Amino acid sequence: MIEVERVYKSFGEPVLRGVNLRVGRGRLVGLVGPPASGKSVLLRIIAGLLEPEAGSVRVDGEEMVGLNYQQRGRLQGRIGMAFQNIALFDHLSVGENLAFPLRRQKALPEAEINGRVSAELAAVGLAGFEERAVQGLSGGQKRRVGIARAAITRPPVLLYDEPAAGLDPVSTSRMFALLVDQKKRLKSTLLVVSSDLDRLFEVTDEVAVLHNGRVLCQGPLGSVLASQLPPVREFLADVRVPAVSSVPPYDPDSERAPLPPGAFLL
Repeated sequence: MIEVERVYKSFGEPVLRGVNLRVGRGRLVGLVGPPASGKSVLLRIIAGLLEPEAGSVRVDGEEMVGLNYQQRGRLQGRIGMAFQNIALFDHLSVGENLAFPLRRQKALPEAEINGRVSAELAAVGLAGFEERAVQGLSGGQKRRVGIARAAITRPPVLLYDEPAAGLDPVSTSRMFALLVDQKKRLKSTLLVVSSDLDRLFEVTDEVAVLHNGRVLCQGPLGSVLASQLPPVREFLADVRVPAVSSVPPYDPDSERAPLPPGAFLL
């Protein structure tokens, strides 16, 4: 569970202006809004990577704001995050990238770490990629490695910043199906930022609209689309209501299947 109350953050100019947000346990919430509305900044604050000027951030009931280094590190162990820029270590192999958070925790023997790395790679359709160099991966493969790394510690909270950025429609649909699979498999709470509203809304339990540094409304997609607030109506004017069954279950083997003409490798 994620609870954000009256969070403020500025970088010379105000970015977040009293954000309130709640993500219930086991829910997948899509955080959307115009460019530069503060979505990525809010994710980083929830992850404990930025400190707000004011407000409260609670993860499973524990306060993140104001913690010292050791306290913050312990709570961050309950959060996995995949960054928009992917942020893999180029000097490490794929397997070593995934193993890094586990080795940092110093809680598991090496054999169990290796087993978990193999299991997470298989879950994202990258079985056997342990020794691959990061530089040789496609953009979509790097994104799946980032998603696997976020989940490697099996955290109760997962944060995803533009997980399908730069992918073609087929690969984007697979990516969001993968997020749904992670939510079910790990029983995690997901907060996802994405500019691909149509595909994001096919998998969300709720939507939160961030505009001008505030969450203007949050709830099931239908209630958000019915909002009478002018900024919300303008931002979501062209959004369609997705079919309930529009996203098939994620199949890791599908990553090896031929793609339609014009599609790019995920």
